[in-house]
Amino acid sequence: MKYGFVVLGGTGMQGKIASKDLLQNGHSVLICGRDPSRIKDLLKHRKADFAFVNMENIDSITAVIKKSGASVVVNCAELVYNLHAMKACLKAEAHYVDLGGLHYMTLEQFKLDKEFKKKNLIAITGCGSTPGITNVMTAYAAQFFDSVREIDLGFAWDSNIKKFYPPYSMKSIVSEFSQRPVILHDGKLREQPRFSCYAEYDRHLIGKQKAWCIVHSEVLTFWKYFKDQGLKNVRYIAGFPDHSLDAIFTLIDLGFTSVKPVHVGKVEIIPLDFTVEVMKNIKMPAGYREKESLWVEITGMKHGKEKKVEIDCFVQSMEGWEFAGSNVDTGMSISIMAQMIKQGLIVEEGVTAPEKSIPPLPFFKELDRRGFHIYMNKKHLV
Repeated sequence: MKYGFVVLGGTGMQGKIASKDLLQNGHSVLICGRDPSRIKDLLKHRKADFAFVNMENIDSITAVIKKSGASVVVNCAELVYNLHAMKACLKAEAHYVDLGGLHYMTLEQFKLDKEFKKKNLIAITGCGSTPGITNVMTAYAAQFFDSVREIDLGFAWDSNIKKFYPPYSMKSIVSEFSQRPVILHDGKLREQPRFSCYAEYDRHLIGKQKAWCIVHSEVLTFWKYFKDQGLKNVRYIAGFPDHSLDAIFTLIDLGFTSVKPVHVGKVEIIPLDFTVEVMKNIKMPAGYREKESLWVEITGMKHGKEKKVEIDCFVQSMEGWEFAGSNVDTGMSISIMAQMIKQGLIVEEGVTAPEKSIPPLPFFKELDRRGFHIYMNKKHLV
């Protein structure tokens, strides 16, 4: 069977969401990962199949892509494998999308731009909720300015049951909190001390939360694509509810997220790997619901006057997707962008980020159709 899409990391949370969305929209999908028992429901679909893939081995990934016949690869694996997946796509001559790589991985990914262009291939990094939706919202809002001086952006979320349930990948959370955040200040990219620029934000439909600057790829890509509009300052700000933040900090403080090997008897383990596996067994509480705000604030000039625009996307748990919480926006967003490549709606070859290559209004319409609503200055856009 020839497949329309290959999903790498397909047995993880985001891979499951992306695969389900692709299948629901009529596409055939080869779901790749390590544990097919985690996607038994998806494999009942007549257009779905499973393949084991070793993300450590570029040749293994390449072989799976070539055998599938798919023209688009959806990479939902952990960000450390982004370069492996991209190099496999170059070998297999397939288009590529992923969920992003924070700052330093993104820098390495852009170095493959010429190779993708030579093969007339599309590669878009950061195609989830944030990066992803936030990037496209920023590109849309920036067109209403003559010059853009400052961009603040981030996310805020909460749940109805104040009990810890992993909000998204623990490996991504640990990377975001353990690395020094990079901000754009006065036109220069600068590292900041961890947990700097602390504030309490009161986000629309979420409420007041503690928030910090964390490392995120939007700072880099916004500087790349909006510096010619005069961009000087960008900060990425993450907000967590207390019950989740306390659990995350406890795990970090106690060493459960360390990547330094420890010995248990004669067995060597990485604490973070152990913690991630334990997290997979945490059951979502009955009746658990989440809500999330993805937000961007842009300040600049229009017709000689200072202008400010707020644009945000509001997401909440959806019927039929309860297992995903507000994570549903990440997996669905990458699915939409992959489908737009397949449909010929995205034509920018080489390695780009969504603010450069995704047409905003068609993308927003697909989000709205799935229940994710975009607001600009609190007015519904689509």
